[in-house]
Amino acid sequence: MESKEITAMGASAEEDTIDLMEIFRALRKRWYWIVLLAIIFGAALGVYGKFIVKDAYQAEASMCIIDSNKEVSMSDVQLGSALTGDYEGIIKSRVVLNKVIENLKLDLTYKQLYNIVSVENPDSTHILKIYVTAGTVREAVNIANEILSVSVDEIPHVLGSSKPTILDKADDLFAENTRRSVLSYALIGILAGIVIACGIVAVSVITNTSIKSDEDIQKCTGLSVLGAIPDYKGKKQKKIMWPEDLPFNASEAIYQLRTGILYSSKDVKTIVVTSAFENQGKSFISFHLAYSLSQVGKRVLLVDTDMRKSVLQRRMGLEGVKLGLSEYLSGNAELGQVIYDVGIPNMHVLFSGKLVPNASALLSAKWLENLCAEVRDSYDYIIFDTPPICVVGDAAIVASFCDGALLVVENGVTKKKTLAQMKSEMDKVGANVIGVVQNMMGSKKDSSYYGKGNYGYYYGNNQNKK
Repeated sequence: MESKEITAMGASAEEDTIDLMEIFRALRKRWYWIVLLAIIFGAALGVYGKFIVKDAYQAEASMCIIDSNKEVSMSDVQLGSALTGDYEGIIKSRVVLNKVIENLKLDLTYKQLYNIVSVENPDSTHILKIYVTAGTVREAVNIANEILSVSVDEIPHVLGSSKPTILDKADDLFAENTRRSVLSYALIGILAGIVIACGIVAVSVITNTSIKSDEDIQKCTGLSVLGAIPDYKGKKQKKIMWPEDLPFNASEAIYQLRTGILYSSKDVKTIVVTSAFENQGKSFISFHLAYSLSQVGKRVLLVDTDMRKSVLQRRMGLEGVKLGLSEYLSGNAELGQVIYDVGIPNMHVLFSGKLVPNASALLSAKWLENLCAEVRDSYDYIIFDTPPICVVGDAAIVASFCDGALLVVENGVTKKKTLAQMKSEMDKVGANVIGVVQNMMGSKKDSSYYGKGNYGYYYGNNQNKK
């Protein structure tokens, strides 16, 4: 028990580790998106700087906080240094600024004037610099000089100190336009676009807990990847594609899966194929694995155990099949009546039959064990296409009677914890999971993994509703 707990904790910690290389690969893969966002932000801020931002001129005036007209003692110097902060406060006080507004008849409130005035004290000096920013040079200069004049007169009354000395009055020639250049706005926008784009990509990688590689599968379950099936350039596997219609890379992937079954699982004859949820390609994998095995001379029986929402017969385009697994398991048909020759050498199919609400009860009965015993000697491989294991327990029931199980995951969609849940459900019934098939490689779609599709209706609490 102790070792199991340690292992589990280690696995959890490993899952939580941020993979910097994965983030780097994602950034490199999406470079065009990053460039596009940088261009958009750069252009937007450039336009903003050009047409929205107004000119703002800054004027500067300065004073010395020690009166130069009288003899200065050391105590005056020390007092002046100590009161520097007080001088700054007085300059921006209501007394001073309201008088400036009154003298210049400014159409400004105290707060508005306060916000365009700043006072600085250069280090190790007795000088105060007054900066005023306004929409025109003349306005900035006039306000700065008026603040300087009023402050020099007001400071002695407030502090009882000597009168400061005016050093420099603001001048039109030295007023500067503080508005950034259009280029600087554009560069800031480009930088912001790059940072935001990289941040979005990094967050998407960190928060995306879906299966994306063989390493993810091995870390999550310790299982080998027996096959990696491509996504056919984005096309969904909505129907069973006959082998001759498969692209070359897909056919090769199926052959590799077949090789993995033949050489890594020599003692396995009965195989369960399941996925976490619907539309992840388990029926596709089941059919093509069975077909591929039959092409190398293996006698194969494909059994559709999805008696709640079967798609195999419809996707194969076969009509006239009236009896199937549900009739056999309920005792209404003999085995010879439900196994069909579908025109593929060495391959037979047992379809699901009539859809029933009590599928789990039928599958858990002795009939399923009898089925495995009856057909075992007649076929080299028996492939069971089962319902999604994270929706209903049918797959686990069938797996308990079989030699091995294949777990189908959809690349980029199936979550790591979902795969772990699939493995756990199989472990509960003592099933032998021989490997994982990574399906729809290259798929870019994303979806939530609970409540997706219609299985909630067929397998959930609403299964009896019409």
